[in-house]
Amino acid sequence: MKTNLLLILIFSGLLSACSYSTQSRNTSPYFDGVLKFNDQAISNAKIILSLHSNDTFCRKEAKSTLTNEQGEFSLSASRQEHNYKPFLNYQLDEWVVCAEYNKQRYTLYSNNRYASGSVSESIYLSCDLANKPLNKPCDASH
Repeated sequence: MKTNLLLILIFSGLLSACSYSTQSRNTSPYFDGVLKFNDQAISNAKIILSLHSNDTFCRKEAKSTLTNEQGEFSLSASRQEHNYKPFLNYQLDEWVVCAEYNKQRYTLYSNNRYASGSVSESIYLSCDLANKPLNKPCDASH
């Protein structure tokens, strides 16, 4: 009886200790790629990340970057601090990546995932904005 009570107390203590630990996790992938118009590199175009799946044109900006002279960009993963909760650790992560060029916004990529832990993927986007519908995704590779 005493052994069972001691085991219950130890298990309860471990569970409560784990539930208060703060962890940092990625809530979006790392993105890099190249942006072009009629096969010509676009420099200084704004690349925007939104963490809302219904934000088609990235009006709720989480982070952004600019393309370089060769049209290349790199956008680090979005990170979030959260409290670890044993057995209740699944999160819905959503993201949309857009480009702003010539005062027009284009959706480049969107996706989501429901899982525990960090989003660990890296996605390469190759986009030519000429004749591209505003909300049609670009070619993506993992």
